[in-house]
Amino acid sequence: MRIRSSSLLIAVGVFALVTVGFTSAAMAQRVSGAIFTTNANSEYVNANVYDYADDVYLNGGPRPNAPCTAAGLPDGDYYFQVTDPSGATLLSTDTITNRRVTVSGGLMVARSGTHNIGIGKCNDGINHTDNITVELMPFSLTPNPGGEYKAWMTKVGDYACFPYENIIDCTVGGVHGFINSKSKTDNFKVIPPPIVGDTDSDGDGIPDSEDLCPADPDPLCGVPQ
Repeated sequence: MRIRSSSLLIAVGVFALVTVGFTSAAMAQRVSGAIFTTNANSEYVNANVYDYADDVYLNGGPRPNAPCTAAGLPDGDYYFQVTDPSGATLLSTDTITNRRVTVSGGLMVARSGTHNIGIGKCNDGINHTDNITVELMPFSLTPNPGGEYKAWMTKVGDYACFPYENIIDCTVGGVHGFINSKSKTDNFKVIPPPIVGDTDSDGDGIPDSEDLCPADPDPLCGVPQ
């Protein structure tokens, strides 16, 4: 009986050590920092609703509400993409090599390709003068009825189709080549403002800008008799 009790205690101790070791390893592998969207020059940090698709810029580094001295993204080269919220539909329309950025000192500092760039939130003119934002366009209209999109960023070496860069959509693995556990994501919405004068004054379902008789609900109004 004493032998069995001792064996049980030893087993429990070993399990505890393994659990602690596994937890520590998992924490060590957890990717620090975050990605989020802003306008071009970071006046609106972690904004999530935009009027126009070309207003949306990718930003990354310390978490949005953290100081710029906090832990940012691991240094290296990354790809990014835009999908619908579920990830089922790839919306980015250019090749993956044109969607490549470089992180140094925990911050995005360069991009390879033709996407426009702006000023990152940690560009204080002293220590982080190279911190940039990168425009997410071009991407297609989301099928989501709420106008929602998802931005993704993953290390180049973790991209499922690497080193093949002259492709738009990787179908080998993950979400268009982005592995969930190795990617950072952030959701945002693009909801265009209503067009001035595009109200429906007579309630007939035809916008005033297209209605021959915007104040008359008669469907025959303006139709030659």
